This record gives sequence, C-alpha cells and structure tokens, in this order.
Amino acid sequence: MRHRAAFALMISMLLLTACGGRTEINAAQEFQKKLAAAQSVSFTSSVRAEYDDRTVEYTLDYSLNSGGETVEVKKPELIAGIKAHVDEKTSKLEYDGAYLDTGPLPGDLSPLSALPELTKAMKTGHIDTAWREGDATAAEITPRDGITVTVWFDENMNPYHAEIQSAGKVQVYCDIINYKFS
Repeated sequence: MRHRAAFALMISMLLLTACGGRTEINAAQEFQKKLAAAQSVSFTSSVRAEYDDRTVEYTLDYSLNSGGETVEVKKPELIAGIKAHVDEKTSKLEYDGAYLDTGPLPGDLSPLSALPELTKAMKTGHIDTAWREGDATAAEITPRDGITVTVWFDENMNPYHAEIQSAGKVQVYCDIINYKFS
C-alpha cells in the first residue's frame, strides 16, 4: 500500500512539473509572437564574450527598424560610436569605415553579432524548454543549428539576461537594459 501511495505521489509531482513548464513555454511563445509583429526593437546590453585565451567586454546599443539592424559601441570609450550595420545576406559585419577585431567565436559569433543573434532567437527561434527561476521565466531557444540561446525574463516578460552557447559552452553573456519594442 505504501508503495502505491509513493508511486501515485511521484506521478502527480511529475504532472505538476510538466504543467508548470507549459505555462512558461506559453508565456515565451506569446512574447515571441509580439516581438515578431514589432516594427522596431531597441535595447542596451553589457556583453561579455569568453574566448579560450581572453575575455572581452562591451556596452552596446542595439536597434532594429525598417532600415535594418544596427549595433553601436558605447564602451569601451576608445571605440565608442563605432556602428555595425547588420545585413542578413552576409555573415560579416560592416563598420562605418573602421574594423573592430574581436575575433570569431565558434558558430560564427562575435560580441557585435551576439545582439542580432539574440533578437533573431527571440523572434523566430524554436523554444525548446522554459521554466521558472524565482520570479523569472527562463527559456532555452534554438535559432539555428549549433546555437542555443537562454533568455531570462522578469515578471513582466521583459528580457533582462541572455546566454548564447556554441560548441558546447556559453560563449557570450548579455545583461539587457531598457528593452523596448513596438
């Protein structure tokens, strides 16, 4: 009798866990629908890229509108103001007359391409799973083969942190502030 009761309790706990995940997946999918319908997106992000031999950090402004995607460097101050215009037809970034050598990360990532990759994941990526972490909702998204993006949303479903994984490890960390879309 005790074994049956323990088994029934385990099954009910598994079912409750599955229901919770569905709620978070639905919330992430709803955010994705709203973002996909948006005409413009903008946010600032502190970006940290982890290379095998070094770590680089930037503060970047990202914007997406009818004119395309733009990433502007805010920090470090030495290169502040450099803008990258992202073109979906090429995998390289174009810089307004200057080239910033950040070196490639696995999966054709760079610190400056991370924000367009993040936006693409949140707009059109496949939501693999989602879960609760305290007051936050987290979602693991696959935008393309070899890349996994995990995004944390606050209680209002505003993204505030993301990690981009390639080659089996997290390559880029993004702290997101002032996320807006319309």
